[in-house]
Amino acid sequence: MSIVNDFEKAFNRQDVGGLVACFTEGASYRDNFYGEHRGHAALRAMFERMFREGRDYRWVMDTVVEASDRATAEWTFGYVVTDAVPRSTGRKIGFRGMSLFELERGKIAIYREYFDVGQALLQLGFAPEALTKVLRRKLEGH
Repeated sequence: MSIVNDFEKAFNRQDVGGLVACFTEGASYRDNFYGEHRGHAALRAMFERMFREGRDYRWVMDTVVEASDRATAEWTFGYVVTDAVPRSTGRKIGFRGMSLFELERGKIAIYREYFDVGQALLQLGFAPEALTKVLRRKLEGH
């Protein structure tokens, strides 16, 4: 079993403790929706928020390439938005992406992900004007 598979299984169980255990104490996690978080307490809060805002998660690591110090994964991600996000309640969201995991002693030290944010925001029901505003901020680095 690899750390990427451990991460995938913990996420799909919505096991926040199991997820946090996949990371080093000072790990950083850059999420395209939730931003960057560093350290176990911040990761725990981010995952708890994710699981409040979504249900029926399915994150499948379709292709994983792993070495001792890093791994990459091409994945398929999907969930249903809960009423914690009123504008998008009940919407089914799905997209594909890739992640880079930098590893230290078998745990994740740095996580980064890449996917089409515009596609995800359209599924969440963002109007074209709001979508433009969000993507422009991302382009400008805010």
